[in-house]
Amino acid sequence: MKKSFNAKNLVNTLAISTKVYEAALPSIQLADGLSVSILEKLLPLGICDKATARPFVVYYVAEKSDLMPYEGQRGITFGYGTTEERRVTRILSKMFDDTVAPKPKTANKTDKVAALVKKYGELTAAEKRRFLANI
Repeated sequence: MKKSFNAKNLVNTLAISTKVYEAALPSIQLADGLSVSILEKLLPLGICDKATARPFVVYYVAEKSDLMPYEGQRGITFGYGTTEERRVTRILSKMFDDTVAPKPKTANKTDKVAALVKKYGELTAAEKRRFLANI
């Protein structure tokens, strides 16, 4: 059963400062409504990654949805797959740009057999005899 929002209990549970929350609120609201990077606005507040931003975003979502999160196995949550938890994830993703960098293309296009033949050709006569004796 979902509990209704209780600001005082949630502030104590999340161990966040209401003063910092009020300062971060415009940025959280911006992230909730727009897909922009707002990290430069949050850094002076000491919010530099998802782990430090999550309590503030959970508080924001709880305040907007009028639902109380609970202590899950991995911290404060609204429950896996719930609308509120997806909203928290979405806001955090917008705040910290969850874009995946493209993998670099490999420049190693050489033929392995050709490389081995070339190296074999560079061996001395004694090394070639020893090599052939071992294969």
